[in-house]
Amino acid sequence: MCSGWIRSAGSRSGCFRRGLNGEIQAIQVDCSAWEMYSGGTACSGSEIPAFTESARNPRFCFPFSGNPVDLGTLAMLGSDSRQQQQRGFRAQRVLCWKYSGQTTYERWAMLKKLQGFRSLALTAALACAGADVQAQDPGPQPEYPPFAKVLEGYEKVVTKANITPMYTLYTRAKDGQMFAELPRDFQMRKYFIATTVASGEEYAGLQAGDLYVYWRRYDRHLALIAPNIEYRAAGDREAESSVKRLFTDRVLMEVPIITMGPNGGPVIDVDSMLLNPDPRFNIGPAQFNPSLTQRGIFSIRTAKAFENNVEIAFEVPSAQDGGLKILHFSISNIPDNTGYQPRPADSRVGFFTTSYSDLAKYDDRETRIRYINRWHLEKADPRLQLSPPKNPIVFYIEHTTPVRYRRWVRDGILAWNAAFEKVGITNAIEVYYQDAASGAHMDKDPEDVQYNFVRWLNNDIGTAIGPSRVHPLTGQILDADIILTDGWIRHYKKQFTENLPKIAMEGYGPDTLAWLADHPEWDPRVRLAPPSMRASVQRQIAKNAALPYAGHPLFSANSDVLGDEEYDGLNRPSQVNGLCMAADGLAMEVAMARMTFDILGGLSQDPPATPAAPAGEKKPEAPKEQMLDGMPESFVGPLMAHLVAHEVGHTLGLRHNFKASSVYTLAQINSDEVKGKKQLAGSVMDYIGTNVRLDSGTLQGDYCMTGVGPYDLWAIEYGYTFGDTKPVLARVAEPELVFATDEDTGGPDPLARRYDFSKNPLDFANEQIRLVNHHRAKLLSDFIKDGDSWDRIRYGYEMILSLQTRSLSMMSIWVGGAHVNRDKKGDPNGRRPIEVVPAEAQRAALNFVLQNAFRDEAFGLTPELTTAMGLDKWYDNQGSMSEESTWPIHDRIMGIQSSMMTSLLNPTTLRRVYDNEFRVPADADSLTLPELLQTVTAAVWSELDVKAEGQYTARKPLITSLRRNLQREQLERLIDLTLPGRSQGPAGKVISSLAAQQLRGILQKIEAAQQAAADKHDPYTAAHLQQARDRITKALDADYILNPGSGGGGGRELMLFGRETEAGER
Repeated sequence: MCSGWIRSAGSRSGCFRRGLNGEIQAIQVDCSAWEMYSGGTACSGSEIPAFTESARNPRFCFPFSGNPVDLGTLAMLGSDSRQQQQRGFRAQRVLCWKYSGQTTYERWAMLKKLQGFRSLALTAALACAGADVQAQDPGPQPEYPPFAKVLEGYEKVVTKANITPMYTLYTRAKDGQMFAELPRDFQMRKYFIATTVASGEEYAGLQAGDLYVYWRRYDRHLALIAPNIEYRAAGDREAESSVKRLFTDRVLMEVPIITMGPNGGPVIDVDSMLLNPDPRFNIGPAQFNPSLTQRGIFSIRTAKAFENNVEIAFEVPSAQDGGLKILHFSISNIPDNTGYQPRPADSRVGFFTTSYSDLAKYDDRETRIRYINRWHLEKADPRLQLSPPKNPIVFYIEHTTPVRYRRWVRDGILAWNAAFEKVGITNAIEVYYQDAASGAHMDKDPEDVQYNFVRWLNNDIGTAIGPSRVHPLTGQILDADIILTDGWIRHYKKQFTENLPKIAMEGYGPDTLAWLADHPEWDPRVRLAPPSMRASVQRQIAKNAALPYAGHPLFSANSDVLGDEEYDGLNRPSQVNGLCMAADGLAMEVAMARMTFDILGGLSQDPPATPAAPAGEKKPEAPKEQMLDGMPESFVGPLMAHLVAHEVGHTLGLRHNFKASSVYTLAQINSDEVKGKKQLAGSVMDYIGTNVRLDSGTLQGDYCMTGVGPYDLWAIEYGYTFGDTKPVLARVAEPELVFATDEDTGGPDPLARRYDFSKNPLDFANEQIRLVNHHRAKLLSDFIKDGDSWDRIRYGYEMILSLQTRSLSMMSIWVGGAHVNRDKKGDPNGRRPIEVVPAEAQRAALNFVLQNAFRDEAFGLTPELTTAMGLDKWYDNQGSMSEESTWPIHDRIMGIQSSMMTSLLNPTTLRRVYDNEFRVPADADSLTLPELLQTVTAAVWSELDVKAEGQYTARKPLITSLRRNLQREQLERLIDLTLPGRSQGPAGKVISSLAAQQLRGILQKIEAAQQAAADKHDPYTAAHLQQARDRITKALDADYILNPGSGGGGGRELMLFGRETEAGER
């Protein structure tokens, strides 16, 4: 029965029916050629009057352009004309939905209001197409318009012959329209929707978000619903009932049923569903321009329908700049029970996990259930000790991968087969080349969830990422795609301001980062930035301070696009790999190798074997080393395979193991014992420094890992064994199986470190400094060639400076360090969970930092070198346009020195040293807070410990300019530490009193130096010492302290009352 009539020129030409809430549910309209409405309150014969039930205003007019009318607007407009005006519909031009369902609006505000009614209007338009134009009362109407009429002009998608596809797709290419008929049992199934940005971005091909969903029908509408999987209750009927009542499923979006298909399933509008502009109901990456897509600016790029999945892709304009990009949607069946048995996670082995809370358990140690993420691998014949897999893991190497690197990519993938053989599966992983020339496997889309791809991106960025998609109930890995980029091979282009702060701050944890947010004058990101950028950097730090732990990515990552942040897979019920930085650091390794090659004429390596000549014949020439992109294949090839193996490890479920590089000593690594016989580290899941020896007379070990390590074999055994896992876990204390992962790198364990190397990293750091000093001395003589730009000297020096800074940062975290072990009580040969780093190792690390950061000689700067640091300037974004033409000597060196000062004197390091004193028995040696502070002070002010001899001048000062800056910086740090609230926790008062004591000691030395040799001091030194003396005196005794914020110190004026109590006063 009609709730109201729609009339044209006085004749009834259709009716609409209202639901209980007043929504228009069914409409039939005669779509004669009405004209556009131009305003007014009365309807002419060419306009559409719609009768309502309101007494105040019994009708309103709807603007119309001659196409099937958008009667969805009727549901939006109230009967009050004033309300129409407030909503902006009066006298607005509106182009209504065409037959296909596409709309065009000239006002985005109007689009947002009408979006929810688009499909309703489409239904009206379809009804209109079949309406009886005669002025007569309608008879009984069908519930839906005829399928044939709805799909007129559409083409059915047939991807494979003789199959019943999961969804039957219908497309109309000219305007990008797509419908899908769901199966009859669609409400009985669960679906997995995986999205990928396939093109138009630097990281195109990277997996984006995914959803685990099901459909539920509500009369003429379908709701897409995400089930609650975070809270469950197993084996307890009462608890299960309570959990279901409290933690309900979530409606993601509503989709109207357009008609019913020939197979008995509902037909839905696919393009409007997947390209929904409302971010509340968007199931894909919200990166397209909705105002353009709603005007028809999009097209279908892929439409494939298989038995268990459909693959759909649209080309859309970007929301940022309008650039065209392809959004790929993979929708697949995902049964709750696949025959897969989940495996519980164990903290001793590093797997990504899928977790939930079981509220049927009442022991808080058992409530959180964690499963490891892994593939469903089974033996083809369980009776065999070594069997092929029932279903192997298959990877395809994308055709975009350079031919010269394909075999190395393949080797990196297949390296993991050695691990699976240990659990009884041979050839668990298979690899195939996709090749455009031969057409091999070109029918496979990398975004298709049926296939696992290794993809190559020429984006000039040094990145590699290996994310995967998993079953959210069990942790079963369903699909994996690895992204490799080319930037790490090409060159090391990240310069001082971009990369060096990350290197200097490696190992800083959430507490330190949160403290730096309140004390930016200590922050390496500020101090290493160019002066013109420091205010901007400081504002960004302040902005991030509102995030958990002052913006630490571990706690604030976003998983919208997996791989956008390093930790972005860790805040989901199912963890996956985020942005892996292995290739980022590898870029510096390759750059240093190139420099070594340029300076030495080659890398230190064993020459290719030359066969002996037969008697009487000339000895053949030694074979030449194959070069790949300017580097020996024997160097870059294994690096490529190692990087790929690392990412494949992620796709097998493994997390990083940043302790794996500490298995062997540097001497062992470069010996016959290990080279070519063992892996040089415990796992490929570490970021491992490249093993390049400077001395050609010593044995050059492998440059990097050439396969998977002992930890990898053990982890795969735990994850994939068919037997009991207890004997596997019992091996946890074996030295080669040490493990620490991402969240450990900000903790006290100095071996949980990226890009360190060897059992004693101090040996590796010293080796790196030898390389630094050697290469720095050769910059002018061997690195730059005739015809090169002098910009090459600046590039080379800053690259060397980055390597030096990495060694300094690597050793600074040993101060206050403690090794963390994951053994459980009762494990064979179990270790204590906390083992304080021996005092001598901490002192050696501290001395390394002081010698290589605080001495002028450590930086190798000479007038000849500094005047050779030219700069190429180009008026584009790659041309260093805004950089200073002369290299800013004092800013750069002070930036590194202040960063190391922060590493040694930040409250977290000082607290760790103080706490370690308590952990070590009183009769045992321990590094103490007084010793640490005094050692730093002695190194910084060493000029005051030597009697001034001779006469100093402004050109040859007693204290150099770099050292004066360093002393001033340490002075401000000590003053900062004496201030209330500058140090955290109970250790703060102790730190404050010890810092004040250091200030008194420095003051005494200054006064003694002035008394002994004031007449010999140069003007710079005299002024510097007097200023330091005044500064300390005011800090200890004056009423106020002013800390300048442009170089160090507190950056604000503080009022102090009283004075420091002298020693002995009470």
